[in-house]
Amino acid sequence: MNLAIVDLECTSLKSDQGFLLCGGIKPLGGKAEVYGLRDVGLGDTRYSLDARLVRKLIVRMNEFDGWITWNGLMFDLPWLDDRAVICGLDPPAKRFARGLDMMWHFRQGKSTFTSSRLDWVAKSLKCPIEKTSLNMNTWKDAEAEAIRRFKDGHKAYDYIVDHCTADLGVTEFVYEKGKGRIQNVGRR
Repeated sequence: MNLAIVDLECTSLKSDQGFLLCGGIKPLGGKAEVYGLRDVGLGDTRYSLDARLVRKLIVRMNEFDGWITWNGLMFDLPWLDDRAVICGLDPPAKRFARGLDMMWHFRQGKSTFTSSRLDWVAKSLKCPIEKTSLNMNTWKDAEAEAIRRFKDGHKAYDYIVDHCTADLGVTEFVYEKGKGRIQNVGRR
């Protein structure tokens, strides 16, 4: 199977209240690809600001047989699905049949780690890639930079892109360490 790590960085946990800042795809064993608003261009309104980015990410995701995420079944994939609908696009193909959520495999009675946060699990597994820390101000600053169409700078936005890149590597590391606990992957 041709698998890729997928991660989204959004301005809100609610898809109808925020927009996509960037999304990353990392083919297993390959190079991280992070697509952002500055790369693909911004839409006309706040509600369609990320339409080109959503389309680009979905097209690239659909090139893979499946996606590996951290909390993707509860966040990334439904969020992207919602944004696609809001932007008038088709959602990713067969999203739930193709998603492998590693957080689920480190929860649901399969683990007794202290926390199911990606950074906690990665540190416990001695991941050599450092996850970057984020606070709400960075997210809000990146959102404001995008809304102003990056006319006043892009420092916070660039930090979010770097954070996404690190998350892709960390998620791949955790997948490689934890793939033995995966019992089955459905293919439809």
